[in-house]
Amino acid sequence: MPLAVARDINLLYQDLQSCSPTQQLAEFLLTHPQHRQIVRRVQSLDGYPYGEIRENLIGAECLPLHILRFKLAFFGAAKFDPKSDLWTRITLYQGAPLYDELDKADSDDWWLPVSPGSAGCVSH
Repeated sequence: MPLAVARDINLLYQDLQSCSPTQQLAEFLLTHPQHRQIVRRVQSLDGYPYGEIRENLIGAECLPLHILRFKLAFFGAAKFDPKSDLWTRITLYQGAPLYDELDKADSDDWWLPVSPGSAGCVSH
């Protein structure tokens, strides 16, 4: 996974400033082949405003823990409990039905339940 996406887009933008607005993209890429991958990435994410991580992953302030928490959230991780900036403890699939609860009518309604104590919380 490319980590320096923001930097690469900035370099692309700088090189585009020296081009004619009527120049074809193919012509531009013939003279600037180093931008082919980032152009492909930008084109593939058109229409997906959240298709890219919005973090400077190569910045000094970005810790590996930040990207780890981001990725784990996609797998249902919750209750992150960082013990340091190098590792974290998490809860996976909180609220998921147990094997003997799968036959209940609402067994598939557990995905990302409202946290206890939140407004509108429904207890089961």
